[in-house]
Amino acid sequence: MQVSADIIIKNGNCITMENEGEIFDWIAIKNDKILALGYKENYKSFVGTSTIILDAKKKTVLPSFIDSHFHLVQTALNEESVNLFSINSFEEIGKKIKRMEKKNPGECIFGVRLQKENLPENKFPNRQILDKFSNNVPIWLNSLDYQVSMLNTYGLLYYKIPFRIEGVEVDENGVPTGIFRGKANAILRTNILNNYPNKKRENNIRDLMPKLLSVGITTINAMEGGYMYSDKDAEIVYEHKDNFPVDIVLFFQCLDLETIKDKKLDRIGGSLYIDGTMGARTAALTFEYVDCPGEMGRLIFSQDELNKFVEECYTNRLQLSLYTIGDRAIEMALNAHEYAFFRTGIKGLRHRLEHVELASIEHIKRAKELEIIFSMNPTYETYWGGSNKMYYQRLGEKYRETNKFREIIDGGVILCGGSDSDICDYNPLIGIHAAVNHPVKEHRVTLYEAIKMYTINAAYAIFEEEKKGTLRTDKIADIIILDRDIFRINMGNINNVKVQCTIKSGKILYNKIKVTDYA
Repeated sequence: MQVSADIIIKNGNCITMENEGEIFDWIAIKNDKILALGYKENYKSFVGTSTIILDAKKKTVLPSFIDSHFHLVQTALNEESVNLFSINSFEEIGKKIKRMEKKNPGECIFGVRLQKENLPENKFPNRQILDKFSNNVPIWLNSLDYQVSMLNTYGLLYYKIPFRIEGVEVDENGVPTGIFRGKANAILRTNILNNYPNKKRENNIRDLMPKLLSVGITTINAMEGGYMYSDKDAEIVYEHKDNFPVDIVLFFQCLDLETIKDKKLDRIGGSLYIDGTMGARTAALTFEYVDCPGEMGRLIFSQDELNKFVEECYTNRLQLSLYTIGDRAIEMALNAHEYAFFRTGIKGLRHRLEHVELASIEHIKRAKELEIIFSMNPTYETYWGGSNKMYYQRLGEKYRETNKFREIIDGGVILCGGSDSDICDYNPLIGIHAAVNHPVKEHRVTLYEAIKMYTINAAYAIFEEEKKGTLRTDKIADIIILDRDIFRINMGNINNVKVQCTIKSGKILYNKIKVTDYA
């Protein structure tokens, strides 16, 4: 007797992501798994009295998206912060702050995603400027990359950060300006984040879930805890990760292997900083920043320190994920992996480098030999790439060397994609658009290759390629339907594509398609 499907998606362009060009017309789902795939009207043999039918109307059907680099708690908490991403003046900042104070009188005001380059003053607002907007409550603003914090005078006194810590900016009289960088910024951020109640963390994550499902995300790699964040973030994700509709894979950003082993986690790291950011000129380069002669960024570890830590990860058979942006940081990380492999001979752990913005061709070759995965963030190129944005300001003509997606794929390195939310928009279609439309043409990838970054490659990067990432019988039914055939549109319009339906483990959790119960 033929088994009846719970859900059937018919009339679709069902791209399996297993073999390029392999397309089915329909998918049948039973419980949490894909029951069958096929052509034309053969799906009818799987239709039962309670089968739900979704007519895709020749639109693209894909495996749902996996975000390989996502700051879950940070994103969830900041959904209710003042978003300063599109702000172009101090006056606009003030208007937003005043609106927030009116909405939530007496409460601390948090602002995020501020870009100095967008401000005509070309500087961050100090406490004297912020005091003009409000000195009745603490104001805490963050730069887009979280490398700089800004406080008003009330906040400066309220948060009680010692003024002599490295990174506290002072004026000519030695008085703090309210701007914090480096170590001072990290301490300030951690102190504030530690004061968030855990229930708020949990509730905000729960509120975020429908938004992720609406853009087709059903799995995230949650980068939590550690330097500049709060270990409470990692703890809350660890305790509750199985209670949310989206699958959460925890990357605990710490150096404490005993904590990782006690929690029986298989991986460590995420944003485990080897260097800093281009925006703050702390990404470690082998050359000087064009707009700051003499500055080449910084490394957090010595080579010996990193060698020892990486070897311990190999010995304990932990997948390790290291944050590397500048070419000098990438070099240090690869040196450490070569050292650890030489000492242990262990392979197959699928170690990762995160961001990897300035990898050279030689770095790519060495990473291939070491079987290291590159976990990258294509949307960076939309925000900062090309000849008129931040990469050019910092690197000059070397902006053409950033995020070499084409060369990485051609070099045989597995490349997975993430958003780095909430620094960047978490919609994977924006990331896919960015990879296909890289400002430097020779670094562009095909649409199919870009989708692989957020599906099968991302599944491989967390050892889940046998369960998800492609459309195949007996795999988990994590499936999305788009609002058009994405392979038949102008590639410059990918970022306008929307998700119409998201199915997670066989359940319809987001849907804009008419549902019928007959063929």
